[in-house]
Amino acid sequence: MSIDTSRAERSSTPERTGTAQLSSTPERDNTAAYRRIVRRETHSPRSGFAIVLAVLLLLVAAWLVTETVLVLVGAPPLLSTPGALVDSALALPTAVLPAALVTAGALVAVLGLVCVLVAVLPGRRPRHHGETARTALVVDDRAIASALARRAALAAGIDADNVLVSVGHRTAEVRLSRSSGWSIDTDAVETAVANELKRLNLSPALRATVTVDTRGVVGA
Repeated sequence: MSIDTSRAERSSTPERTGTAQLSSTPERDNTAAYRRIVRRETHSPRSGFAIVLAVLLLLVAAWLVTETVLVLVGAPPLLSTPGALVDSALALPTAVLPAALVTAGALVAVLGLVCVLVAVLPGRRPRHHGETARTALVVDDRAIASALARRAALAAGIDADNVLVSVGHRTAEVRLSRSSGWSIDTDAVETAVANELKRLNLSPALRATVTVDTRGVVGA
């Protein structure tokens, strides 16, 4: 019985070629996609503030329209007629002290500045992202605080319930409560916390401060 080896060789040639082409295809760069995901997960939209402001403006507009309709039909106003409001606004510079006008103007300017800043600046969620090129890593601040609390408790030799950690945008405050008659090596705790932050490699980077309560806790 004879076997046609040439046919087998010809049939296997495309498979080797296809494998070589597949291996030579460059991997897709997902850095831009990861960056968008991280920004979406670490920044909060301003929709809540915009909705509240829009509702307030709609209520004011509805009130003005209602007062105008009441004037047209000859009914008494709810609060004041539009004409009376205009007259009061025109008489305001002479009826109110200049100091009060300046104060009111400053308050209105501050309110406007706050609205502009809220509209321009991005909102932030209590999260940080890890520096990695393989995936989009987002860590909740509560998870960071829990990890720091465990490290601090282990370095101090106390229970984790006696460690309180608060994590901000760029700072992490670690507060320890010691038992009466029990000393805590602050330097060891600071080193342990710093090493944990280095291991997490978060962005924005956190700067940790360690505080030991001077009053001892009985039975802690």
